Amino acid sequence: MAPGSAAPIDVRLRRTAEADLDFVLALEHHPDQLPFIGQWTRDEHRDAIAREDREHWIIERASDGMSLGYLISYDVRAAGYGIYIKRIALAEKSRGVGRAALRAFIDQRAYAAVGFVDVPLTPAERADITATVDPFPPECLVMRIAR
Repeated sequence: MAPGSAAPIDVRLRRTAEADLDFVLALEHHPDQLPFIGQWTRDEHRDAIAREDREHWIIERASDGMSLGYLISYDVRAAGYGIYIKRIALAEKSRGVGRAALRAFIDQRAYAAVGFVDVPLTPAERADITATVDPFPPECLVMRIAR
């Protein structure tokens, strides 16, 4: 690492939930964001979360789950345009979080491209699988091949 440079940040992405929308809206409507991104209503974010052709992600610090930002993408492959990053908003800029989040997003897209999908687990299911199969950390995804 070069002198004076910050340590790389380890982030993970998780699907945005209704409970995250206060964070999303506060970040999006912060005066620092106004020149760079559009401001949506809560209902517009809910719509993006619910749609099959949209992905709405919370960007978290992997070590402690602290919310650092969010990312919205559109799947426009059917129209021949691939995956479109609609918005990435970060609480702190110029610290490498956006680059790390985009790398995590691309990694997840690679799994999806070969047919994997996330398996949402309740806390009890996650405890069971980590006890039965492998004691993996909470930032690891459980995936299966889509049928």
